[in-house]
Formats: sequence, structure tokens, C-alpha cells
Amino acid sequence: MKKLFFIIIAIITGVIIYQNADPTAGFVTPVAATGKGAGSSIKTYEFTDLFDQNKAFSKLAKKDHYTVIEGYIDSCTICKKLESDFPKFLNNRKDVIIRKVHFPEGAVSPSFSGTTQEEVMQQVADYYERLGNYNFHHVVKTETEYQLTTCGTPHIEIYGPDKKLIATDKCGEKNLKTGLKFLRNWIKSET
Repeated sequence: MKKLFFIIIAIITGVIIYQNADPTAGFVTPVAATGKGAGSSIKTYEFTDLFDQNKAFSKLAKKDHYTVIEGYIDSCTICKKLESDFPKFLNNRKDVIIRKVHFPEGAVSPSFSGTTQEEVMQQVADYYERLGNYNFHHVVKTETEYQLTTCGTPHIEIYGPDKKLIATDKCGEKNLKTGLKFLRNWIKSET
């Protein structure tokens, strides 16, 4: 009976320690990059413009800087909370730039036209293929249609000074918010 009591106490203690553990434990703050004074550290883009230009988020990354891409919608309260931490974070990390990408809210209705059904279907296929190039969309083609799911906002992608992706949220069968977690840990470690 005494042994059981100590086991229960040990389990309760372990749970308390685990729940109060530092969420940044194991996180390594990125080393400073050579880029400084990036001008305006925060710039905003419209996703529809980037999409029309066939411009991937990776093209917004700036060499010798860490580039944080934040996809957001106006009604996203989590985005607003995250964005409230940006000024202090950017003040402490002059080698970081933020590129905010505004997503349209509500339904988007693309239009397709062509002289044949094959032309229209090719336009539809091209449209969904281009959407699939962005990590915040998951496109599945069935025999009769395309199914599109989005992962929600904020959508975070982080690129290193070499313009290579170092952390990203991923949309798919299972949504992974690893980019957001990385950014939150980074902001916490810097402020």
C-alpha cells in the first residue's frame, strides 16, 4: 500500500512538472544573420496578386535575412495576437523581416472560359495545381472534381538567410502548425 502511494505521488509530480515545462525547451534560437536594417521590416501583400503573378512565398524571402511569411485574414484573432509581438521582436532582431500575406475572406469564385470543354478543364487543372503549390492549401483530385481544404490562419513559413525554408505550417491529411510553433518559441526567446 505504501509503495502504491509513492507511485501515485510520483505520477502526479511528473504530470505537474510536464504541464509547467518551458514550451521553448529544446528550441535553439537562430544565429544572427548578416543582414541589418532591411528598411521597412514589415510589408503586406495580397495573396490574389501573388497568385495572379504565379509568385511563390519563397520569392518574398530576402538574402542575408530571416524572412517570416505570415498568411492572415482580417478576422483572425490569433493573427492579431501574434502580430502584437512583432514590433518588440523586430526591434531585438534587426536581421528579421516579416512579409504579411492577406488572404481573401469568404468564398473565392474563379472563372474559367474556353471554346472547348477540354480547354476549360485544363484551366481548372492548372488553377488547382497552382493552388497546391502553396503550403496552406491541400488539393486532392478525385475522378470527378478537385477538393480543396485550407489549414487556417495564421499560416507561417520561415526562410533562412540563404532563402531556404527552415520552418513551415503544412496542410494535408493532418494540419501541422510547426512554423507557428517555431515562430512563437523564437519570439519568446528574444523578448
